[in-house]
Amino acid sequence: MRIVIPAAGLGSRFLPLTRAVPKELLLLGDWPLIHHALLEAEGAGFDSAIIVISPMKRAIRTYFEAAPELERELAEQGNLDGLARLHEAQSLARRMQVTFIEQWTRGPGEAVLLSRALTGEDSFAVLLPDDVVPSAGHWRALRALSTQTGAPTLCVRKVPLAEAPRFGMATCEPWGEHLRVLELVEKPRQARSNLSIFGRYVVTGQVLDALADRLASSSGELQLTEGYAALTGGNPGVFAVEVEVG
Repeated sequence: MRIVIPAAGLGSRFLPLTRAVPKELLLLGDWPLIHHALLEAEGAGFDSAIIVISPMKRAIRTYFEAAPELERELAEQGNLDGLARLHEAQSLARRMQVTFIEQWTRGPGEAVLLSRALTGEDSFAVLLPDDVVPSAGHWRALRALSTQTGAPTLCVRKVPLAEAPRFGMATCEPWGEHLRVLELVEKPRQARSNLSIFGRYVVTGQVLDALADRLASSSGELQLTEGYAALTGGNPGVFAVEVEVG
């Protein structure tokens, strides 16, 4: 299964910084967010990734590309640490067979639809790079649950109810070790649950079809939540894995 990383958003919460630097290139520790995202995907066993960027975020592509002149300059200066960091980013992109889609989009929902148009595939993992997770167990659980149920799956985590208007929220019922999703609402004023959607998904063809219908019939940003919400009352439904992120 291929993993899709939507990275075309405006990053409006971080303006004016994100006019110059994509939020996915903001550092967390030694590496930027997009580097952490690929490390998570690699640790989960994925070996192929699509990164969807907008034309104003070509710096993300540049981050992973070879830079012969810069590499020669660093070698001549004896800056082996800088050279090693360049090579590590390039090596990670090669190991993950990164493909870029460069296009303006209406949100992560359209980013996944573009990935289907490119590959012809109907099932993807999706990772939103805003949150960094150093482990990969949630991916094993998400994929196993999707295989078991034949349904799309997503991660959820508990948040204080006062913070619910910031997130997509899920109302769920227990289903074995995991959860069956009853309702999904994007940024509700009053939440019926304290489970927020956490940006890790296994998307199926049914989700993609629902997103395509929504894209054709509405305007504005297209969230993955909309594709999932269209399926919660049907068969096989939508299922969730609860995660704890420190």
